[in-house]
Amino acid sequence: MRRLGTGALAAAVVLSAALPPAVAHGRGEAPGHRVVVDGLDNPRQLDWTNDGADLLVAEAGRGGPECSPDGACAGPSGAVTLVERPGSRSPEVSTPVEGLLSIATAPGGVAAVGVNGVDTTDVPGQYLVAGYDAAGPPMANGSLLVAVQEASDVTSVLAWADLQAAEEELNPDGAQVHSNPYAVLYVDEDPGGAPDGYALVADAGANTVWKVVPDLSTQTEEQAPEHEITAWATWPTTALPDGTDDPAGPAEFVPTSLTSDGDGNVYVGGLGSERPGAASVVKFDADGTELDRWDGFTAVTGVAVDGEHLYVSELFGPTPPALGGEPGAEESAAGSADGSEEAADPGAEEPAQVPGRVVVLHTGDPEATRWGVDVPLPADLATDGRRVYASVNSLAPAEGIPAGPQNPFGAVGGGAVWALDFSQARRVEPVEAAGPGR
Repeated sequence: MRRLGTGALAAAVVLSAALPPAVAHGRGEAPGHRVVVDGLDNPRQLDWTNDGADLLVAEAGRGGPECSPDGACAGPSGAVTLVERPGSRSPEVSTPVEGLLSIATAPGGVAAVGVNGVDTTDVPGQYLVAGYDAAGPPMANGSLLVAVQEASDVTSVLAWADLQAAEEELNPDGAQVHSNPYAVLYVDEDPGGAPDGYALVADAGANTVWKVVPDLSTQTEEQAPEHEITAWATWPTTALPDGTDDPAGPAEFVPTSLTSDGDGNVYVGGLGSERPGAASVVKFDADGTELDRWDGFTAVTGVAVDGEHLYVSELFGPTPPALGGEPGAEESAAGSADGSEEAADPGAEEPAQVPGRVVVLHTGDPEATRWGVDVPLPADLATDGRRVYASVNSLAPAEGIPAGPQNPFGAVGGGAVWALDFSQARRVEPVEAAGPGR
């Protein structure tokens, strides 16, 4: 048996000091991640209810029966899942919001878009969803913030703010007019007081974080309030006129994720054109002034902060797969769903490794050591100060994705939320972005 060398032992000691104790697995829990809830369709943003006790999960859905000639299929499969007491061994799971528009461009509901983001507002019983208008033509819908208001006898769905219209009017990055909102952060300026908050929205298509300020005096039960929509933060575009990424130019930021800390600072994660090492996380103050930045990530799709630690999910980290290439040997969808089994054929090649990683670092040190754990295709993250949660297999419907010639990952498990375990995290280095993408 190989013995633990002094170098490895020293690294383990540094690891235990570098990570907050809360993110190692809890007492009495088996090592490894814990499945909090599974059976989700393309889970994306995670957020907390106003009291911080329960976890919200945005489910982008799996498309539906109404299809266009280009193969996109739409239907009312978008939803918001509520996980009560996610830290308990038996959390209660419900679906307070369902029937919202979902659009899938791949067979089987893979990589659908729809309910990409969710947060609660300072209006009791109200959810704010980044998605599309279920009342409009499915294949011609612009992006919206959708307000879902729970009441004792009826649940209303209102097109709360028209982000596509804001993009058409303002087009902050000066490029292709396209809106694809991916995360919502509702800022309550006076918790416990009268409703007075506003929403920040990470819009990947517009390469912008919008600030959406409602005039609640204009809201009725049947009509959403009027809004002032401005560009809170914008990044330059390098896309070609047809909207595709220019491989000869620098990578675009492409905001995908939002979170805030106890001081009101806002953290924005960017996709970085999905290039290795080209993704970043930027810290702003509440007014949108940049304070700090962490580079060297790959395809950031989630951020969370806990005290002095920053958690970052890399959808394809540390390096993207060769999309469209040949996948590795098959592995069972059931095995990959919980990460515990692989293909058992001794004559087969090594099963394809589903990409994805969650990284943690100390925010107070620009040269802070980074530690990472493998997590399959993670989207957003959330932390309650004791545990870190991740939406995993975030491009997959509930039943997962089978291995096959169009799947570069091998078999992928179904959409789920995990409580992560960093006790076996390994040291990772920032990835150097190559060429003009640097």
